[in-house]
Amino acid sequence: MATIALALVCALFYIIFVLISRNGNQKGLSHEGFFQRVTHLLQSIGQQTGPQGSKILKRKEVEETLSPTTWQRQSYDAFQAAVCSTDPVAFPCVYATKGFKAKEHRYIFLDSEDMNNKKNIATLAAALREYLTTPQSELGPNTSLVVLFPIINSQLSPQEYHQKYWDCLRALRRVDTKPWPSHIPTDTDTPLWKFCFNGEPVFSAAMTPSHEKRRSRYAPCFCIVFQPNFVFDILFATDLKKKAAISKVRGLLADYDEVPISPELKNYGDATGRESKQYFIMDENQSSPPCPYTSLDV
Repeated sequence: MATIALALVCALFYIIFVLISRNGNQKGLSHEGFFQRVTHLLQSIGQQTGPQGSKILKRKEVEETLSPTTWQRQSYDAFQAAVCSTDPVAFPCVYATKGFKAKEHRYIFLDSEDMNNKKNIATLAAALREYLTTPQSELGPNTSLVVLFPIINSQLSPQEYHQKYWDCLRALRRVDTKPWPSHIPTDTDTPLWKFCFNGEPVFSAAMTPSHEKRRSRYAPCFCIVFQPNFVFDILFATDLKKKAAISKVRGLLADYDEVPISPELKNYGDATGRESKQYFIMDENQSSPPCPYTSLDV
């Protein structure tokens, strides 16, 4: 075993030496210089997991580590511009804006909108699981996990993004290691259904480049947001707080969007309401299509 280990170490240093040699500037390289480069290379190898890794980033990490020329930073900047917009009035979900400004959001980047890509789903599932197990005190009252995709010249319609969004939630359910909460129905076409992951309810919403009139759901890149249930427990702590929060958001929506407030926006549990229809609001005030899956388990 010792011989094998020694051989592996020698092979590793040989590979490192070759990699450094390809960098040029090998003439007169001292032992100290060689080992400095070895150290630097090993550190960089450890860091080069890439933004596609399941590591969740905070706002400071995004702004300090991602170059403005990367697609990840460009998508992040576009999201920031959307939630911090004041044209013609403040972005309607003022609590999303508060969460961004308070650095309570967390970010994950996926390099493809392909929801059949197992790597995409595995990356997102790992990030969402980690996020949901993070103590509430470390996240803040207006936290969200923001999933950002590249800005592309997308020709997809809102209906096609609707399907893509639900494919994502269904794929997440398929890799979920925890059972569905017993008090939440699995039938998506019921007033009490809501998305669950890792054994707990989670609110979700989508923003897409295909939304034009409903500006509150527009972003230059495809964006999916997840919020733990405690966000709404805090926001709607009393009937008075709930009424004030809903009234504030609705007032801004009326001035911000070019279409009237969606009739799908109803209180959770209302007999005629469907949580599944609120996750993805269509661009026009037509009847929103139902979730394409009667259950995410099928």
